[in-house]
Amino acid sequence: MPFSIKLSLGAEHPIIFEGWLEDVFGKYVRKGTAFAKASSPTGPGYIVTNGPMFLSSGAPLVLGSRMVPGEFIAAGAANGEDIPYGKPYCVFVPNTTP
Repeated sequence: MPFSIKLSLGAEHPIIFEGWLEDVFGKYVRKGTAFAKASSPTGPGYIVTNGPMFLSSGAPLVLGSRMVPGEFIAAGAANGEDIPYGKPYCVFVPNTTP
């Protein structure tokens, strides 16, 4: 049975929101699926899921918003065994592509 979850940002420091990747909302996605672009003090990257889940909607963020660790980013649903208990539901991953 799916449970509603609020995806809170897992990051070491504040990051800047740069936009949604719209094609992932309203779908079931695998762990590691990028759903937003962001940048950190070390460079650009993505916000990715930390477990398999259904992504339903993003928070009402404005481009250029400063997001802090633990901030609500998106809403979704996941089965109990798929929820990453004790871990953030989404994390910032630097873009390592040159």
